[in-house]
Amino acid sequence: MDENEDAAPEDAVALDTLAGLAAQEEDWVETPETFLTGVSAVLKAADGVDVDLAAILSDHLLTVTPNANVVVNAKAAILALAAKRAAPAEEQVDG
Repeated sequence: MDENEDAAPEDAVALDTLAGLAAQEEDWVETPETFLTGVSAVLKAADGVDVDLAAILSDHLLTVTPNANVVVNAKAAILALAAKRAAPAEEQVDG
């Protein structure tokens, strides 16, 4: 018996293991859309994250095919959110 005969069963096991791992990876292929959707979901669910700002990021920037004016639209949405938050709240008048 030479070394090649002894190594053959071990190589076969290694190849089977690699083939199994490769098959698992083929079943789980992450597309850009699933990646960005996941990032968006994690961002929105995280503690201490501004939900409105996370929604703006998800809607405008975390997309597979962003609008041609993505930066302008995101900036406008952020400025609108800031203006809304900066406006004084209407006071209730006691009657």
